[in-house]
Amino acid sequence: MDTKKLGAALLTGVLAASMLAGCGSDKKDAANDTKKPLRVATNATFVPFEFKDNDQSTEYKGFEMDLIRAVAKEMGRDVEFNNIAFSGIIPIIQQGDMDIAATGMTVTKERAQKVAFAAPFYESKLVILTPKNSGVHSVADLQGKQIAVQIGTTGAKYAEEQGYTIKQFDNNSEAIMELQVGGSPAAILDKPVADYFLTQDGKDKFDVISIPDTKPEYLAFAINKDNKELLKQVNDAMAKLKESGEFQKIYKKWFNTDMPNLPTSSEEVLK
Repeated sequence: MDTKKLGAALLTGVLAASMLAGCGSDKKDAANDTKKPLRVATNATFVPFEFKDNDQSTEYKGFEMDLIRAVAKEMGRDVEFNNIAFSGIIPIIQQGDMDIAATGMTVTKERAQKVAFAAPFYESKLVILTPKNSGVHSVADLQGKQIAVQIGTTGAKYAEEQGYTIKQFDNNSEAIMELQVGGSPAAILDKPVADYFLTQDGKDKFDVISIPDTKPEYLAFAINKDNKELLKQVNDAMAKLKESGEFQKIYKKWFNTDMPNLPTSSEEVLK
């Protein structure tokens, strides 16, 4: 390659790199621009954390929806909700096309390689939801049966690790419906989802069974790993909401109990 061609090639490479860097910087600047709404990625099927009354509704309800609104207000920003398939939320946060994920996401080491997590806002655990006449009374009864799970969740991962036969669904509502129509005898999901279902359609018809060999799980907002400024702003806002009592107020509204002592950072959970 002659000198002119080499110089042109180098210049092209530098320009391309500059454009890519500029594109990433623009997305980060947009995420931190207080004049713009906080773009929230959610999957509004996770009752009582995020849900809509029906497909036509434009109102997002739930504990996590109220909490992210309060966080944004503390930051001086509005919110813009975007309903996305759960499996697509981490990629869209990585790309910078959404600012924050508020979608009942469990903090895990695997996910922490892809996104940054704010301070946890809820402690949960996995349970089995099953119809009363299913014949499922413990974890041992799941072997050889088809178990309903939501794709991409810690429940799905646990079921796979145990070697269960699984049927995956896009959301918890579909997994629960599978039980209601008799397609599967049990589902593995988060305890607050199962508990809420028992207070609604599942009352006196379903049982919630503990899974003894699982550890507590923590839910948190997810943010692009490169956007440390937004992560700090969200954590600061969360701390202020706890100090003011607003966090406690929102928690008690949805769970009718006091907020427990939670880890002050997701790093504590990931140790």
